[in-house]
Amino acid sequence: MKKLTLAPYHLFQYHDPLTTDTHFYVFDIESSAVMRLDAPAYDVLALRLEGVTTETLEAHLASTYGVDTARAVHEELRWLEKRGIFQGPIMTYDADENEAYIQKLVRMSTNKIELYLAEACNLRCRYCYVNAHDALNHGLMPWEIAKQAIDLVFARAGNADSINITFFGGEPLLNKPVLKQVIAYSQELGQARGKRVGYSMTTNATLLDDEMIALIKYYNFGLMISMDGPQDVHDRMRPQANGQGSFELAARNVKRLMQSRRSVTVRCTLSNRCLDRPRIVQFLEDFGFSRVAMSRCTGTVDGLSPYDIGPEENVTLQAQDGYFIERLFEQLERGERIKYNPWANVVRHIHDMQSRRMRCGVGRGCTTVGIDGRLYPCHRYVGMDNYVLGHVSTGIDRAVFTDYLRGYFSTKRKCETCWAINLCGGYCPWYVSGADGSFPYPEDWWCDHIRHWYEMGIWMYDTLRNTYPDYFKQLVGDEDAEPILR
Repeated sequence: MKKLTLAPYHLFQYHDPLTTDTHFYVFDIESSAVMRLDAPAYDVLALRLEGVTTETLEAHLASTYGVDTARAVHEELRWLEKRGIFQGPIMTYDADENEAYIQKLVRMSTNKIELYLAEACNLRCRYCYVNAHDALNHGLMPWEIAKQAIDLVFARAGNADSINITFFGGEPLLNKPVLKQVIAYSQELGQARGKRVGYSMTTNATLLDDEMIALIKYYNFGLMISMDGPQDVHDRMRPQANGQGSFELAARNVKRLMQSRRSVTVRCTLSNRCLDRPRIVQFLEDFGFSRVAMSRCTGTVDGLSPYDIGPEENVTLQAQDGYFIERLFEQLERGERIKYNPWANVVRHIHDMQSRRMRCGVGRGCTTVGIDGRLYPCHRYVGMDNYVLGHVSTGIDRAVFTDYLRGYFSTKRKCETCWAINLCGGYCPWYVSGADGSFPYPEDWWCDHIRHWYEMGIWMYDTLRNTYPDYFKQLVGDEDAEPILR
């Protein structure tokens, strides 16, 4: 391990949009403990960061808050310090430890795989990230490649008792015959080898038919429907290949799906052409989706596309957070089912109190098979020649995968100056993957956004736990959720 020059804790103030009160928080960087402070404790910790002597600090406390308060604050801080809080130093992994971890990842088994069934699509979404590397004009995956992919995931699964296959694209339902063959073959292998096989799919829903809906229901697919909101927004951003809008077709099929499946999740992609999140979310909830997920057009380190969210648009979106905070707590007060909570994942992550070294399953759980059998770290890389990790016929090339991970881990050097190093876990690997195979650092505005998001998440964590404990326990999946030092 190596020591970082970071202060042992991060202090910040959060202005509660519900009460207009100011709350004081400290995040202990090494332990990931979160605490709400009173004003005297906050002042003490702030002065410590400035290097104020103990004598000066004690005098300030006594004159500002009184002798009794000063004594109580000191006793509390000493109690915490004995338990390792606020002590530092902040440690991170050195080069040898990172290399050992990379080798562990390269050798790791995985029971998941993504099949990019169609490097083709019947829509022409204006913001689609594959436009930059032409991955929608190559056709459909042949059965021979799909079969090898299934054989590969069974071979990589080790002792896992289940297999998960994700159908992706392009639009995977352009290749229904192979999709059905995959289901039949994988079920046969699963029964023979004693492994349960499950399926996931992301689809634009325009090609959903009764046969596919029946399969989704029978095998209980993990399902994500791509829809961008009201018809005017959706049709503008997600036209068909012939230029016509796709909303009516998708909406009709989704309504039919909802008749046989109660839980249907929508994934909305937010571009800079429509930043009205309140309108979009309300529409999708009213449409009948049980959960609303929202992603942003982000581009990569190579630059923003004409539709990506940049620093100016990010300011606009941050200004809307107050609306969604009030909306969330009003829904909780009324006992409504929460369909859209953009802070859900960050609350879960803060609760786990675990340092993330790898934020996703690139090359493992996210391994994606292109139509020609080439293997990619995840679906976003399909068509990017500099990030091919192997082939279904031979598996992952460990040397190539190792070089890829070394490149990605090199971007984490920037994290060593950030208080959120143990929360964030680094950037999306695709986001920091240059088209030429390099791994540049992300722009500062994006890191600023992530830090802001975690501060808001810490406040949300604290507020939900204390005000709506039942929902909080449901959210973090812990019926006995009583972490210390919170």
